[in-house]
Amino acid sequence: METDRVPQSAAEFDRLLMQSPDSSMVWMAYMAYHLETAEIDKARGVAERALSTISFREEREKLNMWVAYLNLENLYGTTEQLKAVIERALTYNDHKKVYQQLAKIYVKSEKIQAAEEVHNTLLKKYKAEADVWVDFGLFYYNTQQAESARSLLQRSFKSLDKKIHTDVILKFAQMEFKYGDVEKGKTMMEGLLSSFPKRTDLWAIYVDLLVKMQDIDCARQILDRAIHLELNIKKMKFMFKKYLSFEEKHGNEQTVKAVKEKAMEFIESKTS
Repeated sequence: METDRVPQSAAEFDRLLMQSPDSSMVWMAYMAYHLETAEIDKARGVAERALSTISFREEREKLNMWVAYLNLENLYGTTEQLKAVIERALTYNDHKKVYQQLAKIYVKSEKIQAAEEVHNTLLKKYKAEADVWVDFGLFYYNTQQAESARSLLQRSFKSLDKKIHTDVILKFAQMEFKYGDVEKGKTMMEGLLSSFPKRTDLWAIYVDLLVKMQDIDCARQILDRAIHLELNIKKMKFMFKKYLSFEEKHGNEQTVKAVKEKAMEFIESKTS
């Protein structure tokens, strides 16, 4: 907040807002002040004041207030009150941003079915946009619906440009590692490497995922495979550097020495 001391009264908040009328952070703190004493209507009044006060040029601050208002009605209002604020938020803001925030609000309050409905609405409206599919996938993984996430990935291929399929698969593979089945995640990464063996970024990401899972032996095998590919010198240098850094953190003197020797062998093969 734009002060060292949190205001302790409505009058103090009003004085602070005279100085910072466009600060959603101050307005939200004012709402929270009323909610602490269960003064829901006063918190609503603050939200309404904020929306009429914050400059239309401050789009982010305005959106922050709409999200805070949606949160308020989701937790304390009726279904009708929440619906009314949703409709108003959609009138004044980018629909995609509102729906994305609404989905998060529902998840946070454990309204899983409502969140899924919002994600489906997003898919219908923005099916050609990768982030909508990825966000929906993350929702499924976070709510222990990994199988639904996998089906969603397959569905996405029918709607998304082929140029971005690889990046979407990568995102889902990363989520599979973190929230789903590590073995399925490995299969997805192996599929990507099979299709794009010269993309060193994929090799590096795969190694990092394995290290996070503490699967050091498998990570080492992946790095060893990578340095035996037919890549240009720049890419090989990148992979050897990655391999050496990996062994310095997770190996020992012998494994570090072995990587250095392999690097020298590669250099000699290119200069002979």
